[in-house]
Amino acid sequence: MRNKTRIPLGGEAKATLEQAAKSEPDEVLTLLGAIGRGGAASIGVKALNPKRRKGRPRAPDEPLSVGFRPGHTPEPLLLGRFFGTVPVVRTLVQRADANWVHGRGQDARTRQLLGATVVVIGCGSVGAPVACALAQAGVGRLILVDPEPLVWPNVGRHPLGATAMGRNKAEALAERLQADFPHLKVEHRACSLHQLIAHNKDLLEVADMIVAATGNWGAESALNRWHVRQGRGRPIVYGWTEAHACAGHAVAIGRRGGCLQCHIGRTGAPELTAVEWPDGGDIAQEEPACGAHYQPYGPVELAYVNAMIAEVALDCLLDPPAQSFSRVFVASPRRITSLGGHLTEGWRSAFGEVEDGVRTVDRPWPSANCAACGPGCLDEAA
Repeated sequence: MRNKTRIPLGGEAKATLEQAAKSEPDEVLTLLGAIGRGGAASIGVKALNPKRRKGRPRAPDEPLSVGFRPGHTPEPLLLGRFFGTVPVVRTLVQRADANWVHGRGQDARTRQLLGATVVVIGCGSVGAPVACALAQAGVGRLILVDPEPLVWPNVGRHPLGATAMGRNKAEALAERLQADFPHLKVEHRACSLHQLIAHNKDLLEVADMIVAATGNWGAESALNRWHVRQGRGRPIVYGWTEAHACAGHAVAIGRRGGCLQCHIGRTGAPELTAVEWPDGGDIAQEEPACGAHYQPYGPVELAYVNAMIAEVALDCLLDPPAQSFSRVFVASPRRITSLGGHLTEGWRSAFGEVEDGVRTVDRPWPSANCAACGPGCLDEAA
């Protein structure tokens, strides 16, 4: 038989329980707080009304008022019958507060993330999964920006499905994330990046970090120029994929080092790519009838790239980088070869080759004294 320790209830707690039992509810639920090995914990117990006790032959319908008119049982007797005849039952308690949801009360990053504001520009097959990851991580305020509606070709690679068809992607995603995480603040702006800079740049100015995944060089170069003019006080993470999602890039622009344009040409082509396709390769295929082109890869291949971009975004939010840098994901040689591609000479000379498996590489993003940032962007060591 186990040893049992009786802990007397304080006067206020005892009075509260007795007051609850006087109305003869089906049960009295009590939440107990305690400090365990892992910190504060909650334990729930229920005291059941005796009429709910099972297995008693010919049990009275109203055991609390046996011998008395209903509602007239003397208080000491009623309390004795309620709490003294049926064992208490332990019940499951699940916490739903933000600290528990995003870190089981043990993750030191949670408080910082809950106080952060992040603007995600571009809610397509890259930006939307990154926004979802940041919400799950516990970013307290998310502002989603995208001018376009969800269409059927988006669905296979997008977190939103058929129920959001035809709706603005930023609006529908914000609505879903707000419902899934009611303790966060999720907003949207159904506009382009150019419109945001022109009319809502205050949102960019208050952000602790910006994630840009528009796939539009004209828009992102405008954001880069705005960032440079603002003194680059907060980081911006730019993310994009190469063909077939065989490689993905995240460029984090910090206070010093290169701006986005330092290593991207005037037409939006980066200086370094990881994969090339001989003779142009069969990179895009034409859709029947409509003449549109697409690349036949799915969310599984894209998930590697999105996870890498989300990781860079989270790292930059928690510890803003002093120097700009780039992180590149490259798919396995087997997959690249099966699609008819191979690693570029520039990539092989810089990072070599691997026989198998995916690869992620961090590389510097130094100043190039480009037209966008000029001499003011040079590294302090220069």
